[in-house]
Amino acid sequence: MDYTYPSIGFNLMSLKNFQDRGFATKVIYKINEYGKDFIPQKFDIYQPLKRKYNPNNVSEVIDVWMNDTINQECSKDEYAEGLLLMKATGRSKASYMVNWKKDNVINFNTFSCSVNIEYVKYKDNLDKFINLCKELIDLIEPVHGKIVNESFAGAFEPVELTIRHPELQWMNFFGKPYINLFGREKLLSVPAHNVESIGDKVIAIQTTDNIFEPIPNDIREKIKKHLGENAFVWDGKRALVYKNKEENIVPKFDFSEVLFDKTKPIIEPQIRIRKRN
Repeated sequence: MDYTYPSIGFNLMSLKNFQDRGFATKVIYKINEYGKDFIPQKFDIYQPLKRKYNPNNVSEVIDVWMNDTINQECSKDEYAEGLLLMKATGRSKASYMVNWKKDNVINFNTFSCSVNIEYVKYKDNLDKFINLCKELIDLIEPVHGKIVNESFAGAFEPVELTIRHPELQWMNFFGKPYINLFGREKLLSVPAHNVESIGDKVIAIQTTDNIFEPIPNDIREKIKKHLGENAFVWDGKRALVYKNKEENIVPKFDFSEVLFDKTKPIIEPQIRIRKRN
């Protein structure tokens, strides 16, 4: 089933160390800088959110992000994780999720934010939201990301970056591994509505002018053919369809910052029961 919601989503996948209190504090402070429309009122590790958010003292929020008590108990299992949910009740109805873990299984840490679609129908509000997204990108340094209209089918497709890049959305963020793969100049010359660098580690490709209209297939096809057809999924297919194809074009990802023990090799994924505090 294809889920849709009346919202605009911002999603990042990163290989940065999220188990860093200083880094987490910078991300939370950046959200606070954008004022009452984006500052959360509630936070917790699961729904319903019961903890009151105080923008003047975010230490408890950072404690939840770090999840130190549980992670100390799990250290003998060579595993650590954190989950933080936050929700704003202002005009944007912004919601946030931070999800990270460290073990020796291939994994990407994630940061997500969504805002009510009615809020961003005002250009000033959309610009403010995009500016927040770009400033968070500077901090989070994603390998992949997107801004997507979640009222359209396909907004929540599974992402398997180690197989192929997912379908192109309204705005797509290509981090350092993709810049190394395709080349900076080739990314900057993509046939799209707008292309720009965000710092020196991310290039943003905006497919069309209007986020409230579906993206024509021919625009997506031109971008994929320009960069390399075998780097992307096609025709609404999932990445797993291409899992055993040797012609897949995939970046070299550096997982060292998300490994629990950098001296040990990466192991195959396995089922693990998530512990809550």
